[in-house]
Amino acid sequence: MKKKIPFVTAYWWCMILFLLGMLSLFLGNREGGVSETENRTLQALPRFSLSAWLDGSFAEGLEGYLSDQMPGRDTILQGSARILGLFDAATDQELILDTGMIEELDEMAGGTEEEELLPEATQTAPPATFTPAPLGLTIEARVEATPAPGATLPPEMKATATPLPTATPREVDPQVADTSIVRRFALIRADGSLSTQFQFGKSAIENTAKALNLYRDAVPADGSVVFTYIPYSQDANIWLLNPEKYTGWISDVEPTLQANVKDGVYVFSTVNELCAHMQAGEACYFKTDHHWAGLGAFYVQRLMMRTFGVPSAAYEDFAYTVHEDFAGSITAEARSLAGKKSLVDRLEVPTPLAPARAFVYRNLNQLVKEVRYMEPERKVYAAFLGGTHSPFYVAQTGFHTGRNALVICDSFGLAFVAYAAPYYDHICLADLRETNSFVTGGGASLREYIQEYDIDDVYFIVSRGCGINSAYMQRTVVKYLG
Repeated sequence: MKKKIPFVTAYWWCMILFLLGMLSLFLGNREGGVSETENRTLQALPRFSLSAWLDGSFAEGLEGYLSDQMPGRDTILQGSARILGLFDAATDQELILDTGMIEELDEMAGGTEEEELLPEATQTAPPATFTPAPLGLTIEARVEATPAPGATLPPEMKATATPLPTATPREVDPQVADTSIVRRFALIRADGSLSTQFQFGKSAIENTAKALNLYRDAVPADGSVVFTYIPYSQDANIWLLNPEKYTGWISDVEPTLQANVKDGVYVFSTVNELCAHMQAGEACYFKTDHHWAGLGAFYVQRLMMRTFGVPSAAYEDFAYTVHEDFAGSITAEARSLAGKKSLVDRLEVPTPLAPARAFVYRNLNQLVKEVRYMEPERKVYAAFLGGTHSPFYVAQTGFHTGRNALVICDSFGLAFVAYAAPYYDHICLADLRETNSFVTGGGASLREYIQEYDIDDVYFIVSRGCGINSAYMQRTVVKYLG
């Protein structure tokens, strides 16, 4: 009898787990969907193939799908977080600067390969007044074109063109081009010295340059490849929350990367572009969410367009749906419910300047579904484009510019696309992280997608976790280029 009780208990426990798995399998959202509680895209049902079965990716994807689609999962998570929140003594600042999430995000990108930090004594101070150094590129203005019929544009944008120019030869300082010199991302202390946060080694810079050059070869002769990496909000808030200790931040890797890529590849510094705006108190980042805010994405997009000689719309030219009580991925809704009501942000979701439609494709040109271009009623970062749609997202912007773009990104690309869309007929998006379904549903190489959708320009808009030091930039994007 004593042996029978454990057996019966184990038997019925296994049956319950089996039934929950079957419910998840047959009643779950096969496209994944988005968790409002966790503020992330959920795992889609993987497509079976012999190769996916043999390499284990199908089993891994199925396990993630069953977990994400478990009935009542959000309710369980919220209840659990409320209970844990009762014992959470963390201050608001400790929650905002949560680094555990950074480790999880880096893991999603395939891991990082950061260099050992330099000793503090070897670090040189920046100029007393920090001014981002220009890349020294000479770029021709774009050819004029006419916007799509019915498109509503600000006066300064009317009759402007959007094709990226053909690069002109440039002189490169050998010192800047030397990848053996350690480059870094650092915070600027109040006394003008630097506090290095992470570094970029020789192999990381060279491998990223090789990846960008391969994509340059994959686009037309008059096409371009654009790259920028974006720090997490935790990186920003280290100095924004400690103004008596830090006055800004700086990144010096971009000129070195620029010096090691082909003509037609352009490297922009999000760090240096946003520094002055953040010093002025502008909300380029959220406090409660690890992403940049739409304003930060707008400024970087505007920098790119102005560098290419294209007038850019003002941030105020867009109409917005505003949520004053946005609680993002760092603090999470459940933590706010546990007594952290002060931890909220302002979320501004832009309305497109022209009627836009969006679609999801798989297997190169197989239409999966039409999706909403924006979901402004949602109080999550995924209100931008409705979140990440995999395997391949295509937006018809409502403009006629004669060019199409592909944005290769992680979730930071969502806000960027919202502001870059007016400069292209179609703007496509591919998030190549293993947690998304391009690996199982793409059905073709990115080179084939570039040809199928007549892509002229490729943008790499990635967080630092998917940036220069990551497996995402050094290996994944090359793997899927084909």
